[in-house]
Amino acid sequence: MDLAEEPGIFTWDLATDTVYADSALANLFGLDPEQTIAGLPIIKYLDRIHPDDKPSVAKAISDSVVTGDPYRHDYRVFDRSGQIVAVAAFGRCFRDAAGNPSHYAGIVFRTNDQSQQDELSAHCSAAFKIAKSSGLQATADALEVILKELATPIPSGIAPLH
Repeated sequence: MDLAEEPGIFTWDLATDTVYADSALANLFGLDPEQTIAGLPIIKYLDRIHPDDKPSVAKAISDSVVTGDPYRHDYRVFDRSGQIVAVAAFGRCFRDAAGNPSHYAGIVFRTNDQSQQDELSAHCSAAFKIAKSSGLQATADALEVILKELATPIPSGIAPLH
């Protein structure tokens, strides 16, 4: 798979405000891959979001951290060349033994390619089956939510931007 088409995966350590991400996410957000792997503060990612979308993305993430509900949001980011890229993000906040938000993990992918979304659904479905058969119930539950969201059509008011 071409890096430009690959979904990006991230984990955000809330205590240190450090987002660890793969090179695919670096590519989507126009960030340095070595820095994303080593970890960057969340603001570096928020700075790459289109100004019109930034408030709703920040609120959706905050709501997910506070409530523990899964996160799904469609928005636009600027890649390395400054081009606008339409993306969809799925995430979830995980809590420590005391119930405090501790980590947030998710995936971000381009939304202008239906075949990529179909491939993502297939990967998530396979991961769901593995988690379920391995007794990883929390992981299976999170993947089940993502699969339901992937099956939900994008609202008519949201159109992919090219």
